[in-house]
Order: sequence, then C-alpha cells, then structure tokens
Amino acid sequence: MTMKYLFANIIALLLIVSFVSCEDIIDVNLRSVTPELVIEGVVKQGFPAEVRITKTKDFNDDNTYTPITDAIVTIADDAGNREQLTTDASGKYLATTIVGVERRTYNLTVLHEGAEYTATSTMPPAVAIDSLTQWHFLMHDYDEPMIHFADPVGEENQYYRFVFAINGNWENLEKSLLSTEFIDGNVIHNPLMLELINDPDDDDPIENGDVITVEMQCMDKATYKYFETLYMIDNSLANPTSNIKGGALGYFGAYSFRQEQIKIEW
Repeated sequence: MTMKYLFANIIALLLIVSFVSCEDIIDVNLRSVTPELVIEGVVKQGFPAEVRITKTKDFNDDNTYTPITDAIVTIADDAGNREQLTTDASGKYLATTIVGVERRTYNLTVLHEGAEYTATSTMPPAVAIDSLTQWHFLMHDYDEPMIHFADPVGEENQYYRFVFAINGNWENLEKSLLSTEFIDGNVIHNPLMLELINDPDDDDPIENGDVITVEMQCMDKATYKYFETLYMIDNSLANPTSNIKGGALGYFGAYSFRQEQIKIEW
C-alpha cells in the first residue's frame, strides 16, 4: 500500500470515528420556565359568559391542563350588571345573569394569588349571512362552502371569524378569519377552505352528502388580533397578542354570531 492510499485511509477512519463520537455526545437541554397564567374568557351572544383559567407547562410536560378553580372571577357590563362567576364540575367559571348582548361592553376581572388581571371587550351587532353556496377548488377532489354576506358600512363590523362543523362535529376543523377594514361596506363572497386539525394531509375531509355548518362570528379588533396572531405563530415560540392586562396569556372576547348550513353534493 502506497503512502498516498495509507494517508487517505487514516483520514477516512478519523472521520468515521468523529461522526460516531458526535452521535454519543449530542444533548439538548431545554430550560424549565416559570408557568404563566392563561385566561380564556368568552361572552357569546345569547349565552352566559364563561371563563377558563389554566397555566402553561414546560416543553416536555403532557398536554393535560388542570383548571385553576381558586381565582375570583368577575364580569360587569356597561348596562350596570355585575356578577362573580362560579365554577362547574369541569373547572370552568360560568355566569348565570351576565349574557351576551349586541353592542354591550364587558369588563373582566380575575384575582389570583395576589395579582389582578383585567380585560374589556365590546360585542358588535351580528351580520346576516345571505347564503352559503358550494365551490370547487381545482386542487381538491371535493367541493367546499362559500359564504355570501354584506359587510355593513362603518367600523362597527369589520372583524369576522368562521367556525365550521361537518355533520355536527365542531372539534377537528381549522378556523378562518376575515377583516374588512380595507374593504368596508362591500358585498363579500368568501371561499371557505376546510382543513382537518389532527390530519391536515387528509385528501378528503368533506365527503359527498356531508352537511356543513358555518358559524360567522363578529368580534372587536382586539379579539380578532388574538386569533390572527394565534393562527400565524402556529409552531413558533412566540405567544399570541393578548388583550388581558396584568401579565396573563389568553384573551377575553365578546362576539355575536349567525349560523347557516349547506349540504355538499356533487
């Protein structure tokens, strides 16, 4: 064996040993972080207000979030109503007298472990859905709903969130958003592309004959901003923009809504 080939073999051997050694010493150490309070409060048109409180977990923890039930949660509105919410069996705080009403402003106060958290949200009036039709996206093998409605002129209704159900199941579908801030007062023809959360690669989330329910929610800008940043960050390490003051994560939102159904057939 010549010195040239001997030298080449020695270099190759050293590289192999180096790669093997690297596999043995790689160690990712994820730092533990202090849990943060998460407040999710909703005042839905015609329904009692409800609030859920949990805390964040470390990266390696499971996805089970134990509700916090020892907080003092109060909601008041600009009509002079005020109520301290009580927890149900699931740990959610529920109102009995504070119910969602259009154009009413709601104020949330949460007291927990010596800290105070506050938020305010105003419920816009509901906007009627003119109709649902079906449309076909060329890259899909199925039809999807398209919503048609007239956006009122002015700043009162400019932020919409769409929630979907297939055959009455609301659990596993992505939501979508629409802002008419720069297209105020227009007639909207908005295609709604439904995707499964747990299985985004499913080629056919909609089957022929499925009944699709669309709930169009009208919300204020701060609530819309929370959902917009929530959907945009997805897997990043940032937190969505919260409208809660005092340092908690989450949101407090009042919204009106309308629902329509369509049976998808092709």
